[in-house]
Amino acid sequence: MQESGRRLSEEQRTKQAMAFLKSCNATLNRIESGAKPVVAAVNGVAFGGGLELAMACAARVGVPKSVYGLPELRLGIIPGFGGTQRLARLIGVGAAVQATLKSSTLSASKAAKAGLVDRVVDDPSQLLSVAIDLARKIADGQAPRSRALLDESRIGDKQRALQTIAGIRAAVSKNRKLRGLPHPTALLDAVEAGVQLGGERGLAREMEIMARLIHSPTAKSFVHVFLSTKAAAHIPGIRITPDMVKRVQRVGVLGGGTMGSGIVALYLLRGYDVVLKEINQKFLDAGVGRVRAIVTRAVGKKVQRQMGGKKQVASDKAAYKAAVETATRKVLERLTPQLDYAAFDRLDLVIEAVIEVVPLKQRIFGELEAVCSSRCILATNTSTIDIDLIAQGCKKQSSRQRVVGLHFFSPAHVMPLLEIIKTSTTLPDVLAVSVAMCKRIAKTGVLVNNCVGFTANRMFFPYGQAASLLVDHGVDPYAIDSALRQFGMPMGVFEMADLSGIDVFAHVSRMIDEAYGDRCYHSTFGKRLGEAKRLGQKTGAGYYKYVNRRRTNDPAEIEPFLRAARADAGNPSLGFEPSPVDLVEMVLFPVINESYRIVDEGHVFRESDVDIVSVTGYGFPAARGGACFYGREVGLDYVVRRLREFAARIGGGKNAKVQAFFQPCDRLVRESLK
Repeated sequence: MQESGRRLSEEQRTKQAMAFLKSCNATLNRIESGAKPVVAAVNGVAFGGGLELAMACAARVGVPKSVYGLPELRLGIIPGFGGTQRLARLIGVGAAVQATLKSSTLSASKAAKAGLVDRVVDDPSQLLSVAIDLARKIADGQAPRSRALLDESRIGDKQRALQTIAGIRAAVSKNRKLRGLPHPTALLDAVEAGVQLGGERGLAREMEIMARLIHSPTAKSFVHVFLSTKAAAHIPGIRITPDMVKRVQRVGVLGGGTMGSGIVALYLLRGYDVVLKEINQKFLDAGVGRVRAIVTRAVGKKVQRQMGGKKQVASDKAAYKAAVETATRKVLERLTPQLDYAAFDRLDLVIEAVIEVVPLKQRIFGELEAVCSSRCILATNTSTIDIDLIAQGCKKQSSRQRVVGLHFFSPAHVMPLLEIIKTSTTLPDVLAVSVAMCKRIAKTGVLVNNCVGFTANRMFFPYGQAASLLVDHGVDPYAIDSALRQFGMPMGVFEMADLSGIDVFAHVSRMIDEAYGDRCYHSTFGKRLGEAKRLGQKTGAGYYKYVNRRRTNDPAEIEPFLRAARADAGNPSLGFEPSPVDLVEMVLFPVINESYRIVDEGHVFRESDVDIVSVTGYGFPAARGGACFYGREVGLDYVVRRLREFAARIGGGKNAKVQAFFQPCDRLVRESLK
């Protein structure tokens, strides 16, 4: 009866969604086919339903700053007010599908060139008068009237259009981020129906699909991530004002290694003046070289887009090269490389990005206290160390109040998450400026409280340890990674360790163990690989083998290390053959467990902050909503039950370490009983 009631509820929700879609589309169809022409005057953003309304109009007039797009796929749904049909009939099937799949935005000039916008008015104050004049001309028959839903001219040859859709469908099936998700193929189904059956019947198909998708688990997950991202910027007790974005203009970065150079490049590309300080000329030159390489790649992609794509670049390589060199030089003009603290008193923010050695960091913060102004924010990019410990390098309490953690994820210029870590003394104003800055540097900022590992690295330390535990118990490491990729993780545990560096992984693990050793599991597998200088991608071999950066399994070469690690562990056995689902649950359920410990200890302001950290920091699939949301979707009572099963079956009632590793925390148990 309960299952029947649940199905009935789902059917009822689908009917309600369909009724709403039919009502809205009936209104848009009346606008499109009515006797009086309606012209859309767009003076800002026309996204989603706003663009769908504009496309139902007789014409569209914009201003230079207006932008257009259908971002619905970011929410796990498809356009439901005619977007899948009208956009294809205004700009062509291939362009429409690609733009919608990618949730791309079109500038006014590009929209006009594509055929989406009829006119762009240079003077925004004249927008309304131009739109009214165009409406009158359409009514008088002096200008053409758009009825996009019925216009097949941009569809062109139907067979060719269907082949285009088939080609995109094949590409989607091979795309790791898209394959297996319902909404990308649903979009293609709706557009395909319109090509085959005409706009009106295509619209009917669009509504059927949308009504089903809107309450799907995938849509719920994507909407949760969207709303949680917005919520993360609102912090209880901290007031963020618009002027705070401008408080940071000049940035200093200490350390030009992989992390530091990425941070420097990020701020340069976002328009900041940046000082890069290193300890000697060799390191400084290497750091500048890394920055230049990152900036050149980023600028090259931008120039390629401006030129219209790879084909246009190939046809005029000289122009492309000249444009990239000019733009790169302009960005690097804002970089000041130096070996001392000259002009540090003029900086608004300094970010320390040196090696993870506490005494070194404390010494640096003592030096920064002496050379920086009293208004300069002093930040550390440490990934794991207790920042209150680092702040002890400052002698004055007023200086410690300006210390904050800004934990960027590698590569810093690409990864979206910025963990902002509040110490026991950080002033609210420092936190507010740090959060406000995220908008300009295009980061998802999440404010967390200070503890070893913060939120991201702490919640995911069981991820690697659980995988190592399984390997010690006879499981193939490549099977674990395969199961996690199939689940939706961008890469498996061991692939991630190779990317970061097995030595880096080991260093972080030591600090985690010092703080949380009572529930940590230790395998010697990674240690033995490290001792053999198999450190991952940077040495050409780790858990995998790398040739020209291409990853391949390396079972024969890692076998001796596997045997030795398993012998170190006493050659234990799981006692059963785990399925891919078992592997995912044994690796990820401990992550959910640690997430609820973090929530319970008050290190985040809301449970959803953990979800955003897991999605934007570690690539937990947004289609599953984040670690805590996923736990609630599968059922926290189920998570608790499975963790207890793992503790009993794998620990066998004898291995206290394994039992402690899988033991559900109090907060998780309490939440599971609600």
